[in-house]
Amino acid sequence: MLTQAQYQFFQTFGFVVLRQVFTKSELLTIDREFEAGLNAAHADKPFDGTERHGAILTGADTPFFAHLPEDPRFYEIAEQLYGEDCFTITSDANRYVGDTRWHPDHHNDVQRDCYGIKFAYYLDPVDADTGALRVIPGSHRDPLHTDIQDRIKELDLPIRDQPCHICQSAPGDLVAFDVRLWHASCGGATGRRMCTVVYYKNPHSPEEEPGMRWRADNCVQATAPRPFVNPHWAANPEGSARRAAWLEKLRYWGFMEEPT
Repeated sequence: MLTQAQYQFFQTFGFVVLRQVFTKSELLTIDREFEAGLNAAHADKPFDGTERHGAILTGADTPFFAHLPEDPRFYEIAEQLYGEDCFTITSDANRYVGDTRWHPDHHNDVQRDCYGIKFAYYLDPVDADTGALRVIPGSHRDPLHTDIQDRIKELDLPIRDQPCHICQSAPGDLVAFDVRLWHASCGGATGRRMCTVVYYKNPHSPEEEPGMRWRADNCVQATAPRPFVNPHWAANPEGSARRAAWLEKLRYWGFMEEPT
């Protein structure tokens, strides 16, 4: 759970940095599953530094990644910020190539898109010169979110010249941010390793529903012909009540097919 000060900071600025959440033993497990999971997902085209590699790691071969959304260090914060009925949609791993331009992950219009929280964690130290996450505080809300959208192309500033906060990070740290927050990175090494766990706010009004269904369709298309939700994770072999509730929402909103 966030402290009251951390909660207010997140609500105001759209992000918070949490230090040394993972233990050294957990980091060794994460490192091992990261390498095995990405190598298996891209076995037909090993990483050569020319393009980003990424994969959702919720299968039987990556049990630590698969269980992370059910770790209270993650879901308690998500529920504190976005409601007890929020639900997870991914636990993934990525190798990045080059700079990442300024962008929000989601639109700031509930009729066009849903919203929620992303927990990002790097497996190597990153700072201003080596690819640390850069965020524009408060840009998850209007009017700033839309003002940036309207003007960022016209300004045409280099990534490092855009006023921002740089989230320097060491292995074990988490950077939690609203998916509508404008963010970027630059100067990172080819193949820098970053993982995420994401939760979405469950719609509470009719006007929010089209945006959630649009996002679900977008996610399903992104992984087709493979299912967006890993079948092993969807089978819920441990009988987790929390996961069962999430699966019900994932089916309802269209992230996965209804059982036949």
